[in-house]
Amino acid sequence: MFCAKWTPILAVVNGTVDWIATARPKSGKSYAILLRGDDGNQYFYDHLNNDNPGTKDNLGDPEFAYAPGLRNGARVTAGAIIGYVGDSGDAEPSGPHLHFEIHAGRWDNPVDPAPALRAALSKRSALSARQSHP
Repeated sequence: MFCAKWTPILAVVNGTVDWIATARPKSGKSYAILLRGDDGNQYFYDHLNNDNPGTKDNLGDPEFAYAPGLRNGARVTAGAIIGYVGDSGDAEPSGPHLHFEIHAGRWDNPVDPAPALRAALSKRSALSARQSHP
C-alpha cells in the first residue's frame, strides 16, 4: 500500500507483537512487525521507516520504525499505532509503502488481504457518514 513516509500503521486486530527488530537491521534488511492476532491469524507488516527524521539516510534506529514502547511480547489493541510507513529493506527504489500480509491460522497459509482491507474501509466510511449526519 503506497502512502506517505511516517504514515501511522495500525494494528488490525487485538493481539501480541511476536517479532520486531530491536536493533537497526543490516543493510538490505527491513524493519517489520509480526502480530499474532487473538483471532488465531498472523499479520505481517514490512518496510517500516528506517530514516532519521527529515532525511533519507537509511540509518534510523527502531524508535523511528515502531510506536513508542512497542516491544516483543507487547499486547496491542485493534486501531493502536504500532509503527510508521517507510522504505526499509529492498523497498528504497519503489518508495514508501507498507507490505501487509495475512496468514490464516499459521504462517504457511497466506491469504489475499485486499478483501479484508476493502471491508475495513467500507466500514470506516459508513461509520464516518453516520457520525456526520446525526
